[in-house]
Amino acid sequence: MCGSSYRGVSIMKKKKRGKLGVRLFWGLILFAIMITLLITIVTSFWVWGSEVADLSTMVVGFARVASTFIKSDTIEKYYKEGTTDEYYDEVQVFLTSQAESFGLEYYYIFVPEENRIVYIWDSGNKAHVSALGDTEPYDSPREKEIIKGEYSANPTGTATYSSVYDKYGDLLTAYYPILKDNNEPVAMVGVDINKDEFVDKLVSLFCIIVISVSIVTIIMMIIFYIGISRGLVHPIRTLHRATTELITNLGDDPEKAKEFHVDVHTNDELEDLADAFTQMDHDLKDYVVRLEKVTREKEKISAELNVAAEIQEDMLPRTFPPFPDHHEFEIYASMDPAREVGGDFYDFFLIDEDHLCLVIADVSDKGVPASLFMVISKTLLQLRAMMGGTTSEIFYDVNNRLCDGNDAELFVTVWMAIVDLKTGKGIVSNAGHEHPVLRRKGGSFELIQYKHGPALAVMPNVKFEEHTFELHPGDTLFVYTDGAVEATNLDKELFGTGRLVDTLNTVENTDPKQMISSVSKAIEVFVGTAPQFDDTTMLAFSYYGPEGNSEENAG
Repeated sequence: MCGSSYRGVSIMKKKKRGKLGVRLFWGLILFAIMITLLITIVTSFWVWGSEVADLSTMVVGFARVASTFIKSDTIEKYYKEGTTDEYYDEVQVFLTSQAESFGLEYYYIFVPEENRIVYIWDSGNKAHVSALGDTEPYDSPREKEIIKGEYSANPTGTATYSSVYDKYGDLLTAYYPILKDNNEPVAMVGVDINKDEFVDKLVSLFCIIVISVSIVTIIMMIIFYIGISRGLVHPIRTLHRATTELITNLGDDPEKAKEFHVDVHTNDELEDLADAFTQMDHDLKDYVVRLEKVTREKEKISAELNVAAEIQEDMLPRTFPPFPDHHEFEIYASMDPAREVGGDFYDFFLIDEDHLCLVIADVSDKGVPASLFMVISKTLLQLRAMMGGTTSEIFYDVNNRLCDGNDAELFVTVWMAIVDLKTGKGIVSNAGHEHPVLRRKGGSFELIQYKHGPALAVMPNVKFEEHTFELHPGDTLFVYTDGAVEATNLDKELFGTGRLVDTLNTVENTDPKQMISSVSKAIEVFVGTAPQFDDTTMLAFSYYGPEGNSEENAG
């Protein structure tokens, strides 16, 4: 039964990735970790920026205090003579007390020279305190640039310098000038703070932040998980069990399956979804019943189409060579429908022992309607040709017959030729069909273009033109439907008559079967994976004359 195959048991047995509650729990854990990291990073950057700004403000403040406190007129004396006095000692005591009280690494006054600084006072870390007159090169061009920039009558008072020294460690430094009464700078005040202690304090603060945020996040996550589990996970589990029951209930007889109901009371969209599942159960049972009926009908139609395709193929000549007693020519043809049945057809038959009729045609539509019209057209053309007459007379009569009762407004393009097998002379008419391709003995294939009339079944009482031609031993004629030249690849490019002629010219002998095989393979390679939209029909005819297929004639 078709319904049993629809149940999709294999879907229900598919390996699960994990229970929803467990995945939700670990998802919340991951979310909590991400939130904790995000808050910690943002807070850390904010605290770091705030603390650095506070430190910069503090060291600049100490530098300004010293520049105000120290008498500028005494500095030149110490700088030039290198001797100390009572006032020098008072300043040293002040700087030392300030450094110890406020945790300054270094608190010093110096005179900047071109490539070095000369210490006047220095206090702070006793391991590296410089004496009066000691010198030291600039740490870097950047430090020199800052000092020179601040060493002026109009200092900004905001210049700080951060650097890691091999001797002094990681320091944050502020500079401010000491000015004379005429605002001329005489020396610089330097204040250093060790950032290592600041970093240690900041790390401790970060740890406190991480722990606090983690505790708060975990508590909120637990509360959120309990709420989500009760309001979402449990109803979803109920829906899951109901879905399994729904699939099982379909069984082999949906009309006798037990009543299906989903018990979810959440007063929200999930309850609506549960009601939808109940309704879906009823609809699905009805659908399975209707699907079985449609499937049976489809299988019946498919079987009938297969029979129709076989009948259509049987109507076309498929035995090659078709006339073993006639050695004046070789012929081969093929028809590849785009659907189960097609609208293209070819035909060839002897009107008498000396006259062969060649036909290739293309009905305007596809599928079953085209195949029925093809059967009528082929039958009428053959019956009328066997009665005698020229190709134009045959087309005139068949066209009027096809126009009668053609409510579907179908039409058919037809190319027909009648060849005298003794002389190679013949007549041809073209009712809106593709132009033939001809190769003379020893030459190349060329497209033969001439005026042709409208397709058959377009309008009644049309007089069709006919042309005479003559084939010589060794000549080859190739005709086809538009499905060959209009074959389209994935780039929407047509195969075209140019490629058709070029492909035919690669076949050196006059074997019609090899010609059609070469063209078919060329079209297949050109089209690739693009779908086939039209029937493809081809017919090749090689004329050898009354003497038959001798090596001389075939050359």
